[in-house]
Amino acid sequence: MPRDTHHLVDLLRAAQSRIGVLAVRLADTTASPAEQREFADQAEELADLLRSHADDIDAGIVAAPRHFPRTEREPA
Repeated sequence: MPRDTHHLVDLLRAAQSRIGVLAVRLADTTASPAEQREFADQAEELADLLRSHADDIDAGIVAAPRHFPRTEREPA
């Protein structure tokens, strides 16, 4: 996996954890408005990185994803 892709995967996994924490804090009404805004800002930055990564793939800067052939199983 290219370094840029690996970095993006790490950021997405970290965001996934932060989403879980924020969801719990929102549900129990302990998430402050500042915390919510901070996450929203981070999510926007992550979305921009993801768009940029997709653009890099389209431009041939980053390797395109490999498509594995689907193996269809015969019904028994």
